[in-house]
Amino acid sequence: MLEKFEPSPYLGRFGVSAFDPGYIYVIRSQSRLKIGRSTGKLDRIRQARTWLPDGKLLGIKPFWNHRVLEKYLQLGLTMFWYKGEWYDFGGDEFEESFIDDFIAFDDADINRNSIDFISFMNSSGNSEYTLEFSQRNVSKASFLREESVNRGGGNE
Repeated sequence: MLEKFEPSPYLGRFGVSAFDPGYIYVIRSQSRLKIGRSTGKLDRIRQARTWLPDGKLLGIKPFWNHRVLEKYLQLGLTMFWYKGEWYDFGGDEFEESFIDDFIAFDDADINRNSIDFISFMNSSGNSEYTLEFSQRNVSKASFLREESVNRGGGNE
């Protein structure tokens, strides 16, 4: 069940609308990360333990417009896309930086997280792939397959 979030009256000043609240999560399983979304924080944690018993929840953070932000985040990590919602950094040092930055989002402050997401995407360089995607007339799946360094890995 989704928590009741109160929108800040200042969100609009940052270009954020208080719409579609939910959570974005990162789970580690072996050498890969799963990046997904949910409208129920506790439900997703329980479900993850069922379908991925060896997985470690690295963070589950609230955001406004969580469906759109999940897409931007996944596109921003295109280079490391493996399959579905899975990403394999192959030992790249960016993985540690990404995890640290994601964990730094607040566990409860949906307003601050939604505003800070803009800086997070720009400062990490993740926005470059989202811009590239917006200029092409291809599906997200096609874009991920074309641009990932893991093309031969698990993206059958």
